[in-house]
Order: sequence, then C-alpha cells, then structure tokens
Amino acid sequence: MTDKEPVEQQFFGVVSQYVKDLSFEIVNAASRSKESEKQPQIDIRLDVKAEKCEELSSANDAYTVGLLMNISAKSDKQLFILELEYVGEFMISAFPDDILDQILHIECPRLLFPFARSIIASTISEGGFPPLYLAPVDFVQFYEEKRAHRGEPSA
Repeated sequence: MTDKEPVEQQFFGVVSQYVKDLSFEIVNAASRSKESEKQPQIDIRLDVKAEKCEELSSANDAYTVGLLMNISAKSDKQLFILELEYVGEFMISAFPDDILDQILHIECPRLLFPFARSIIASTISEGGFPPLYLAPVDFVQFYEEKRAHRGEPSA
C-alpha cells in the first residue's frame, strides 16, 4: 500500500434560507381603481451575490448567496415596486475554485429561486394585484452573461 494523502470528500448542502429584505410599495393607491384594465408593463431585474460567511463556520466552507430581485409594474402610471433579497446559507467544501464559483452563482440561486418566486407571487397577490408568476431563470446563461459583461472568459 502507498501512503496517499486522504482525499477530502466534496460536500454541498443548504444550511438555511430566509427573507433578508422585502419591500412592497403600492404607488398611486388612491388612483389605482381608475387605472385602465390593460396589461401592465412589468420590469424585472435580477442579481446574485455570493460571499464567504465566517459567522456560520470557522472553516472556509460556509457561504451566503443572495438572490436580489427588483420588480416594478406600470400601466399609465407606476402601480407597484417590489424588492426582495432572498438568502441561502450553504456549506460547500473540497471543490476546485472554478467549480465553486459555478456552484455559488448557478446551483445555489437555482435552489433559492422557487422560494423567492412563491414569495413574490403571494406578496403581489396579497397587495390586491393578480399574482405574478415568474418564468424559471436559466442561471447558466445568466452566469455566462455576467462573466462576459465583466470581460471574463466563458467557463
């Protein structure tokens, strides 16, 4: 038998997830009943941020990933603005840096998105508007577009 260094076992797991920030503002509420019944224009902006989380673990395997969503609806006038930061805490270990970056910016948001989408739909619905059901996001394409925008080569 040869003396080989032990290979560290790869691990990827969700520790917790929560709403870090939620803001829902109904704009021009008094004049809302006078708005036309035409379909509003919806503007959706999405971002992902990832960082190490020393509070969660003294090891270098704890990360916080935030899914930031900003949604506004306009008809003739602004109808509402919704801002959501939905966060997950993850334990991720023994992955190469390039794979780790993809996990943090593709797989983690992919796990968080259905929960954020549900929160958005229920918040808008409880605000008196028809619920907004967001289409699934292709986080691979989103990741590649952000890398290209920053001038980084494709993964």
